[in-house]
Amino acid sequence: MRHIESTGDVTPFEARELAESLLVGPHYDPPYAGALQDEFAWHLVKYLREEIRLESEVAVERPGAFFAMDFLVRVPLSDGTERLITFECGGTRSLKDHQRQLRRDATLIGSDAADVVYRLRGSDLLHHMEDVLYLISQWEGEAASSPFSERGRINLTTLATPEAKSLRVRPEQSSVMLTYTLDPEADSAERQLWHAANGINPFILLRRLDRRFPDVWAPHAEPGIEQPSTPGRFVPLRKAS
Repeated sequence: MRHIESTGDVTPFEARELAESLLVGPHYDPPYAGALQDEFAWHLVKYLREEIRLESEVAVERPGAFFAMDFLVRVPLSDGTERLITFECGGTRSLKDHQRQLRRDATLIGSDAADVVYRLRGSDLLHHMEDVLYLISQWEGEAASSPFSERGRINLTTLATPEAKSLRVRPEQSSVMLTYTLDPEADSAERQLWHAANGINPFILLRRLDRRFPDVWAPHAEPGIEQPSTPGRFVPLRKAS
């Protein structure tokens, strides 16, 4: 971001506010919760529509629970409402962690805090960011409710690998797994040895819960939440970008 020097009675804080007000559309605005979130935000904003609002560290308060969403994308709709898309960065180390995250993500939808929740693994974002974003853009489609701009979709199609572009994603899918062949020129020796020793090829795994398909997410939500009901109270801990 270009810094504006304070003059007269304008404080550095006010100068920063002015600089940010001149930016059009969602923009990269660190600091973020961690290095992984920082990397994701840096790439994501390149492909979003200008009218999109991107918020990070959005607090959600439920009876007996308080947690934060990594990113919340607000997509304005023609009827004056918003479509809420959540991105959570980071995977799990155990089945128990996976079940806990699944319950949390389903509860976000059941509480009206999100319409869609994406769960993204850290290793996938670090090694295959463009493929991850390309597959998300395919999940979202070209509808007016998609957060991706036309230019963003074109650029992601250009940057995506042939493996990603050969995969067909359906709206009702709750996960997508894409497997790669080992590339001696691109993959590190350590990475190749690990996959060879474990007998598996590199892969990425994306998870998605969508409000439109309650049969998928409702069984995992907190007890008492079976369909979208009373909205949970959620506010950004940081301002929108």
